[in-house]
Amino acid sequence: MEYGLIFDMDGVVIDSNPYHKTAWENFLRKKGIPFDDQFFFNVLSGRTGPTSMKIIFGDDLSETNLNEYLDEVDQGFQNILRQTEEVKPIAGLYEFLDSIPGNGHRLALATSAPPLNIELGLEKLKLEGVFEVIVGKVDVVHGKPDPEVYLTTVERLGLPIEQCIVFEDSIVGIQSARKAGIHVVGIASGHSKEELLEEGVSLVVNDFTDLSLEQVTSLIR
Repeated sequence: MEYGLIFDMDGVVIDSNPYHKTAWENFLRKKGIPFDDQFFFNVLSGRTGPTSMKIIFGDDLSETNLNEYLDEVDQGFQNILRQTEEVKPIAGLYEFLDSIPGNGHRLALATSAPPLNIELGLEKLKLEGVFEVIVGKVDVVHGKPDPEVYLTTVERLGLPIEQCIVFEDSIVGIQSARKAGIHVVGIASGHSKEELLEEGVSLVVNDFTDLSLEQVTSLIR
């Protein structure tokens, strides 16, 4: 049977959390807002930029300021990524991806990231053209934890939802996939295994090093 394997990008494909944290920290400290790891993972990780900004600054944040702030954070992240010589994937990713196409399964990327972040990330990892379907920030109206990003990805893959599985590292990302009715493999790159299990993942691993395609497909067979 043909399966759809759907990957979040940040913290699942690319080990980008350190760069995002630095970009947000630089931005928020300029605004006089305290920042630490818990703030990043609880308020920012996995959410769209507009959602995060409104959590921080309130729903009355003007559209002009929202867009200005988002551009500042995105540009900070992109500059960090460009200047980083060795951007790393999540451990074991390349070997795991190599095991998929030969088995007739299909690959998709579903992320809250804007187009340039996606482009730079895939370019740095030399993964251009690997994902048949890519759904990002500009393709949806509602960001995670809304299920739209995953429902849209499944629709574009053209597969039954019960033949798909998601790889996620964030709480809101897991909630998004679970609301869409998709099984989730949790990647504990930012949260503990216990935290991810509490959100209802079918399996949780530290990374892709010890994960086999057979383990994944057995969850949805």
